[in-house]
Amino acid sequence: MTEKKSGPNIVKLVIVLTLVSAVVAAILGGVNAITKDKIAAITEQKTNDALAEVLPVNEGETYTELDYTGDSTITHVWEAPSGHVVELVVSGAQSMIDLVVGVDNDGVVTGVSIINHGETPGLGAKATESSYRDQYIGVNAPAAVNKDGGSIQALTGATITSRAVTDAVNTAMAAVAEIG
Repeated sequence: MTEKKSGPNIVKLVIVLTLVSAVVAAILGGVNAITKDKIAAITEQKTNDALAEVLPVNEGETYTELDYTGDSTITHVWEAPSGHVVELVVSGAQSMIDLVVGVDNDGVVTGVSIINHGETPGLGAKATESSYRDQYIGVNAPAAVNKDGGSIQALTGATITSRAVTDAVNTAMAAVAEIG
């Protein structure tokens, strides 16, 4: 008669799995500690570049962050001599979209810049292209995509993303109007 071998020792497997998990967690924690400052600096630079793109200031002028507690999609509002810049995080088709909208002192959109997104390449990601974003420059009343009767040409195959950006622009204009 042959003797049956017993199954793997569950305690041994649990210990090995726990050790492997602890080592991987320590490595990930170390990588995070090493890269978090660099990531924060890159994000800050992207935001500063976006501010300058959507509402440029003259030499010697600065952006002053305001304490805004209105719409929950708005994360920051900055004031400059020529207007305001509003940063929003809105839900797109595939991800959250972090963008800034410049609005001048007359309530006219001066630019839109997308800081971060995870939209589908070739579809929603086209919202980052100036040919799409430039449609918003000069808008001074609630905007809508063409599929909803408006003048903003929606991205082909990315109507949800187009509506998200358009809604963000409308939210930014309303916030600036509220601020005064």
